[in-house]
Amino acid sequence: MKLFEAYTINNKLQLRNRTILPAIVTRLATETGEVTDELLDRYELYARGGVGMIVTEAVSVKKQKSGPLLRISDDSFSVGLKSLTERVHAVSDAKIGPQLIHFLKLSRSGYRQKVEDLSIEEVREIPRLFGEAAYRARQVGFDMVELHFAHAYTMSSFLSRHNQRKDEYGGTLKKRLRLAEEVIAETRKSVGDDFVIGARMNGDEFTLGGSSLKQTKTIATRLAELGLDYLSISAGGKFEDAVQREGRALEPYTTGYSGSRAIPPAWAPEKVNVYLCKAIRDTLRAAGHEMPVATAARIPTADLAEGILKNDEADLVAIARPILCDPYWPNKYAAGRGDKVLKCTYCNKCAEMDAAHQKVICAQWKTKDGECCPPLP
Repeated sequence: MKLFEAYTINNKLQLRNRTILPAIVTRLATETGEVTDELLDRYELYARGGVGMIVTEAVSVKKQKSGPLLRISDDSFSVGLKSLTERVHAVSDAKIGPQLIHFLKLSRSGYRQKVEDLSIEEVREIPRLFGEAAYRARQVGFDMVELHFAHAYTMSSFLSRHNQRKDEYGGTLKKRLRLAEEVIAETRKSVGDDFVIGARMNGDEFTLGGSSLKQTKTIATRLAELGLDYLSISAGGKFEDAVQREGRALEPYTTGYSGSRAIPPAWAPEKVNVYLCKAIRDTLRAAGHEMPVATAARIPTADLAEGILKNDEADLVAIARPILCDPYWPNKYAAGRGDKVLKCTYCNKCAEMDAAHQKVICAQWKTKDGECCPPLP
């Protein structure tokens, strides 16, 4: 199968196959963002399962409270992150990179900081934060970095039509792109030309007044011009249509229609967002850019992923919840043992655990005695 053939990203990084594990929050880090043994075990499991490239859960580039999520905001986190890269590389030829994220403040009261609230000094600090984080990532042995330009967070919010800043960072699409341009330039300066930098972005925000495919095709083309090595296309996951729940901060993935497009539940069609990736890929190819593009969302089987590749709808396929459900998904399908795969039901209990800041597991791991047991290879 084409899905399990080796693939090289921009002549820089060879993958064992075309499967990607996109960022899945584990909630296994400490409250201060440190790597734990349980987190190391989880990523080793993913690596042993046969995936081509692992993108870690989002890793904060800024020193701020973020709960049990990884951080890379200063050198104190380097020892733990190095143990993560060494663990993965010791058991597999899978490549691994952090998803670098900058996010704004949220409160259980319902308060949400917006990009319009940032001072110009705070905005101009962001490229440096990404650049320094990427430099640390390379130093501790990561194989690449992925910039989080998708969903509800800072970079996506600057790119969005919802951005109403009145300075050089908001309003027109050209101005909304400015911060992304600066972040990419600073990141490239920090890691060099031979290191892979990708980005995850929305193909459509699926909010009233937000960015649609009309705008995202232009954004993707500009990102390609800036020298990114790959794009990973997602959708939705916005605060603008999230539903406030008493005593809880706004959650962009488990409430609102845009959230259902970011993490499609069982009622959504298979391949629900793949058309966004194809449209962006076709736009890039028409403009002369051969950058690989990854797709995601409701792709439960290898046969479905294979069809996407053969139809030139994507170059890489990101498999999230099915690999959380059965980390050996790639190896089992590659060996012709698809009938042995523990199938994801898209119940989205994992997303609910994340929203509740609980350890994220697959609900199907639960045994009668309440223990968690990932499926054996």
